[in-house]
Amino acid sequence: MPQRRDVAAAIWGAWVAAVSLLATGCLEQPAGDGAAPYAGPTAGQTDRPATGTAKKGADGVQRMTVTVDDRQRFFPSHIRARQGPLVITVRNTGGTPHTLTLQGRDEHNSPGMDNLNGGRRGSIRLNFTSPGRYPFLCSYHAGAGMEGEILVR
Repeated sequence: MPQRRDVAAAIWGAWVAAVSLLATGCLEQPAGDGAAPYAGPTAGQTDRPATGTAKKGADGVQRMTVTVDDRQRFFPSHIRARQGPLVITVRNTGGTPHTLTLQGRDEHNSPGMDNLNGGRRGSIRLNFTSPGRYPFLCSYHAGAGMEGEILVR
């Protein structure tokens, strides 16, 4: 028959193991591919798409910076703009290459950004002459949900 001390030690050991498992399960772990946990601008975001509004400069050109990373998301993924010129600067803070391609247009003649490698930035200039919704995507990662939309008012 087990002694009281042995039972108490077993209960204490089980409690410590359970607390350890819970604590490590609540911490952000690196991805299985060895990538570090993401700590960029979308950390803590909900499932709602991030929205940004393009700011008009003194030259009359609207500007917006969009960040892409190894989580295969645009941040912001929804851009509000007005009719007229819009310059989108894309910063790739991850290591995976991305594109930003407007949908519904001939990909070879469409304004967009092709193959923006990790750690790089680039800009595209668009001109919207009518209001509407203009979807865009990463041609590499659209299947993973890497898409967004420009809402022109």
